[in-house]
Amino acid sequence: MWPKTLQLFQLKGPVDFAAIEQALPEHPLREVGAQDEFTFGTLPLIRGSECWAIVSNDCMLFRFGKEEKSLPSSVVREELEEKVAEIETIEGRKVGRKEKADIKEGLVFDLRAKAFSNLSDVWLYIDKKAELLVLNTTNGAMTEQSFKLLQTMLGSFPMVPLQAQVSPSMVMTDWLMKNEVPASLETGDTCDLQDSSEDRSSIKFKKLEPLSEDVTRHLEQGMSVKNVGLRWTDKMSFVLCDDLTIKSIKWDDALKEQAFNDSQGGTLSDLDANFSLMSLTIRNLFQSHFTHWFEIQTE
Repeated sequence: MWPKTLQLFQLKGPVDFAAIEQALPEHPLREVGAQDEFTFGTLPLIRGSECWAIVSNDCMLFRFGKEEKSLPSSVVREELEEKVAEIETIEGRKVGRKEKADIKEGLVFDLRAKAFSNLSDVWLYIDKKAELLVLNTTNGAMTEQSFKLLQTMLGSFPMVPLQAQVSPSMVMTDWLMKNEVPASLETGDTCDLQDSSEDRSSIKFKKLEPLSEDVTRHLEQGMSVKNVGLRWTDKMSFVLCDDLTIKSIKWDDALKEQAFNDSQGGTLSDLDANFSLMSLTIRNLFQSHFTHWFEIQTE
């Protein structure tokens, strides 16, 4: 498991791994019905297996899935326009707004029953030691459904976004303005800046050193860093965003090689070895760096 995107949340209460492991097979993803917009539930870690979770180094990995009908808005719009045109031609009258909405609702009902379904998933893990919930997605709908399912499974699941005491954007801007990127990091070749004015204009720099004059000149004019590419030596390169999400992750080959050597062979063992190293790396990044850089309060 080497995710390209990570979203971190702080746990605000104890978590019972045994309760989660027991609940996972009790809420499986069911097949989307003819009139369902989507279904959401748990998935085994490996298709066709009975393994619902892995626990390693006080971390638990599990997986949720979403099955939804694929009904493009363009298809609905085309069908609606055709139906409205037919009524107006045959009956010689204009179709009003309410009638059009009713027609659209009926079309969606009919078309959804014939639509194909798509399956997507989200991997989650809980780190008891770092008191983190980590998702490999920043998709708002998937995140919301994941939280709802956790609460359904466990009755409650107390967590909050990372509570930074200083603005991540301000910290990253300061790094580039003063050329004082933390010693553990190197800058990459991407950086997005944002204006603080009402129009929130932005500039994206690609294939350019973030410490270059082209970037610092805009910072001196009042822009701030929205995200910046960084490299954590011998661990990973990534883009750090002002909401503390981690994107465009590229894991160091040395980590992957170590995981390969740690695996006993087989899909499940490979997953276990990858997860063990990945979760320890993120724990280290959070506890040794994030909490210091952004003054994140932990209990």
